[in-house]
Amino acid sequence: MVGRYIKDIKLFLWRSQSQKRWLSLALVSLLLVTLFWQAPTINQSQIANNEIRGVWMTNYGAALSYYTSRLDEVIANIAKRRLNTIYPAVWNRGYTLHPSPVAKSASGYSQDYMTSLPLFPFQDALSGLVEQAHRQKLRIIPWFEYGLLIPKNHSIVKRHPNWLTANQRGETVSSDGMSWLNPCHPEVQKFITDLIVDVVKRYPVDGIQLDDHFALPVEFGYDAYTRKLYRQEHNGNSPPQNPKNPEWMAWRAGKLTQLMAKISKAVREENHDVIISLSPNSLNFAYNKYLQDWGKWVDRGLLDEVIVQIYREDLTAIKHELNKSELLNIRKKVPIAIGLYTGPFLSPKSIKNLQKEIEIVQNYNYDGVSFFCWETTLWFFKGGSDTELENSLRKVFT
Repeated sequence: MVGRYIKDIKLFLWRSQSQKRWLSLALVSLLLVTLFWQAPTINQSQIANNEIRGVWMTNYGAALSYYTSRLDEVIANIAKRRLNTIYPAVWNRGYTLHPSPVAKSASGYSQDYMTSLPLFPFQDALSGLVEQAHRQKLRIIPWFEYGLLIPKNHSIVKRHPNWLTANQRGETVSSDGMSWLNPCHPEVQKFITDLIVDVVKRYPVDGIQLDDHFALPVEFGYDAYTRKLYRQEHNGNSPPQNPKNPEWMAWRAGKLTQLMAKISKAVREENHDVIISLSPNSLNFAYNKYLQDWGKWVDRGLLDEVIVQIYREDLTAIKHELNKSELLNIRKKVPIAIGLYTGPFLSPKSIKNLQKEIEIVQNYNYDGVSFFCWETTLWFFKGGSDTELENSLRKVFT
């Protein structure tokens, strides 16, 4: 009796161990399938290559997709919606999405700690984005979103306070609580140029993009370095007290243009096939508010495409901007697409309204559109159902 009892216990333990082995094997198999399975590639016949159909992806959206192993599905969905270009934010609030030796040298941080989980210390969200975008035959153009804008308490500011520009009162913080790197300062020029070229050098990207934050607010430029430089070039005369003095504005805008020329030259020397893209505000607003004379940048051949941000709620206002003569004239020189705002997370623009905006842009024969941002265009926060989105985009992107 006792012997049979012991035999039953041994059989029970053997079965338990066998079940555990099978369970472990099943879990490992599931993990491997999850890690290595990829969404199928999309038929590229529905994706136009003669127009820009882009979407901006924030740094957090990109990182969330990557670290949840959904990146392949996200990129496949972008291709499925007939888009052909992704602009992922790789420079935001003084941090990079990717491990950057240039950023680490300037700030002590290799990349944004919020987009770099300690469980994956050697992984790289930008590398994954490039791989999946090219797998789906999409263009990927990293977006240096923050340009010369930087948080006032960032480690770069603390390490290099002389890199900041200032207003007439000597304040280095603008009304929105942010600071601006000085485009006239040679160390700033080297940092920004190296930051961009490093991406072109280490990743097989299709281009790079700067936007309205690659600028100098008209109130700024009164820091000690810029004042000295101005005096050297103006027979000892100090900058005008009026920040909107035409000559003073043109001089500072010229310095920003010189920096854009340095970046363009350095990028092309690294890879002459890389697209240099800009996403500014309208011409007059960009110059008068931020000294960004991007029309001149086009004339000098510094840009390969421009995505003009026309973020309006009213359709009439969009038509008004698209019909401005300066924009109609400049599109003869370089591809001009229109950036459309799909709304904040909690109140996204309706898909029906977005479709109307796309149709207006197409009626004016611009070179395409780009949506800000992926989260409110294609993801959870979009302004309608998947079916509505599919039907609307099929109508406008045929």
